[in-house]
Amino acid sequence: MVSILYTVQIIWILIPVSGILALLYRRRQSENSIHLMLTNIGCLIMNSGYLLLLDAGTKREALLAFRIEYLGNVLFYLFFVVFLLSYLNLKVPMLMVYGWAVLEGAVFFVYWNERLKDMWLGGLLTEKMEELGIYYISVGKDVLNQIRYSILCTVLLLGLVYTVKKMVKTRLDTERKNLMKLAGAQFVIIVSLIVQLMVHPFIDVVPFFASVSILSIIIGVMKDEFYGVTDSGHDWAFQQMEDAFLIVDYEYRYLDANDSARNLFPELAGMDRDERISGEIRQIFAGSGAEMMLNGRYYEKKVTEIRHNRDIVGFGILLRDVTRQKQYMELMDRFNEQLQKEVEEKTEHIRVVQDSIITGMASMVESRDNSTGGHISRTSLVIKEFADKLLENREKLHIDREFVVNLVKAAPMHDLGKIAVDDVILRKPGRFTDEEFAKMKAHAAEGAEMVGKVLQEIDDERFKKIAVNVAHYHHERWDGSGYPNRISGEEIPLEARIMALADVFDALVSKRCYKDAFSYDDAFRIIEEGLGTFSDGDGGCTVADGSRDVRGDEFVLRNVLPVQLRGGFHRRQEPCDSADGFQLRAFFCHFLHDVPVCL
Repeated sequence: MVSILYTVQIIWILIPVSGILALLYRRRQSENSIHLMLTNIGCLIMNSGYLLLLDAGTKREALLAFRIEYLGNVLFYLFFVVFLLSYLNLKVPMLMVYGWAVLEGAVFFVYWNERLKDMWLGGLLTEKMEELGIYYISVGKDVLNQIRYSILCTVLLLGLVYTVKKMVKTRLDTERKNLMKLAGAQFVIIVSLIVQLMVHPFIDVVPFFASVSILSIIIGVMKDEFYGVTDSGHDWAFQQMEDAFLIVDYEYRYLDANDSARNLFPELAGMDRDERISGEIRQIFAGSGAEMMLNGRYYEKKVTEIRHNRDIVGFGILLRDVTRQKQYMELMDRFNEQLQKEVEEKTEHIRVVQDSIITGMASMVESRDNSTGGHISRTSLVIKEFADKLLENREKLHIDREFVVNLVKAAPMHDLGKIAVDDVILRKPGRFTDEEFAKMKAHAAEGAEMVGKVLQEIDDERFKKIAVNVAHYHHERWDGSGYPNRISGEEIPLEARIMALADVFDALVSKRCYKDAFSYDDAFRIIEEGLGTFSDGDGGCTVADGSRDVRGDEFVLRNVLPVQLRGGFHRRQEPCDSADGFQLRAFFCHFLHDVPVCL
C-alpha cells in the first residue's frame, strides 16, 4: 500500500515539474506565465513535502516534511490566486493582495514556531499508522486552517463564477477552451478544500488535487495553446513585426528578440537568456545617430528605456528598415534637382527671349531716330559698368544685387515712348521748336504706360516697377524743372536718377547732327558745372571727397565710370588726355537735360 502511495506521489510530482519545464521552454515570459510557474513551484514543494512525509522514519522527520508540505501549500494557493486575477485581467486593490500574502506568511510562521504553534494550533499531533507504516499529523485546534480554507473557497468560488460568465460571453474558441480549463482547475481545488475541511482524511488529498488542477493547464502550455488573449496578441504582434526589435537588461544581457532581429543579427538565434550581447550590438544601443547602415540597408534607430519603479531595468531597441524610403527620397532629390535645372534653363531661355524682345523693340524705336544711333546699347553698357560700384555702396544706397540686375534689364526700355513721337519730329536734323520739344517730352509718360502694358503678364513686380520708373522719370531734375511730372529731390526714384546719368553722358560724348561729340573731360566739366543748379550740392547724408562734402549717393556715382568704358564708346571723337578722364570726376547730376543737344 505504501509503495503504491509512494509511486503515485512521484507521478504527482512529475506534473508540476513538467509545467515548469514547459514554461521555461517558452523563450518569452509574460506576467501570466511567471505567475503560473510560481504556482507550479508551490505545487512541486507541496508534493515533495508529502513524499518526504510518506518516507519519514521518525517523528522529527515527519514534522519537518509536514512543514515543507505546508510551505508549498501556502505558495501554491497564493500564486494560483494571483495567476487567476492576472489571467482574467481582474483589477483588485493591491492592499488586498498584500493583505492575503501577509496572512499566508503569518499562518506559515505559526506552523514553524513552537510557541505560536501551541498557542494557535494546540500543537501538532504526530501519529504513526502501524498498518500502513506512515505518519499522520493532525492539528489540535484547526480553527486557523478552517478560516484560511474558507476564505480560499470563497475567493475561488467567486473566480469560478466570473470565469464561467466570461467563458459564455467570449467569441474566441481558443479563449473559451482556456477558460474552461481554468474553470476546471478552480473546481478541483474548491473540491479538495471542502474535502479537507469536512472529512479530514488520514491521507492529505490537497497535494493530489493541486497536481490534478493544474494538469490541463500544463498540457495546454506544452501544446503552446494556453495563452491569454493579451498574451496571444502581444506574442503575435512581436513576431509579426517587420522591424527588428531587441530587448536587453540594464547590463546589456540578452532577454528577447523577434524574428526580424534574429535575421539581422544571426548570433541572437543561438544566444541564451542573460547572455551578454556582442560589442557590435552594444555599440548600436550606445550610438547617438538616429540612422545607420547595416548589411547594405538603411535603418532608423529608436532606443527606449524600460523602467520599473523609476529605475532603469533594461533597454529596447527598434530598428526600422527605411531603405526603400531612403532610396525614394534620393530618387526624388535627383528628380527635383533635374526638374529645378530644367526649370532654370527654361526660365533663363524665357528671360533671354524676353530681353531680346525688349531690346528689339527699343532698337526698332531707335532706328527711327537718325541722331541717336547706338544710344540704347551705349546707355545699357554704362549701366552695366555702374553695377559693381553701386553694389560696393549698397548700404548707402539701400539697394541689393537684384535691384542692379533689374536696372540693367530695364535700361533699354527707357526711351520706348518715342514710338508715340511723330517721325517728322523724331527725324528732324536740327533743334526743336518749343512746340516740337513739348511733343518730344511726352515720350516719358507714353513710355511708362507702354512699358507697363508690355510687362503686365510678368510676375516680377519689382522689375516692372523699376522699368516703369526708368521710362517715366529719367528726364526729371533735382530742382523740379524736369519733365513730365516736375518732381524734385528724392521724390525721383533712384533708378531714374541713375538712368539719367547714363542718358546725359551718352548725349554729351556722342556726335549729333548739330554738334560734334564732346570729349570725356568736357562732358565731365559740363556735368560738374551743373552742381547746385541741377542737384542738391549740400545737405543730406555727406561723405568726404577731397575738400568737399557731397551727398552719399552722389559720392557713389562720382566714381562709377571705370576705365573699361573708354573702349565701349566707339563713337567718341578724341582720346582723353587726362588720367581723370577714365573715371567720373564730378558727382552725378541726376536730372540734367537742359543742355544744347537732342535727347
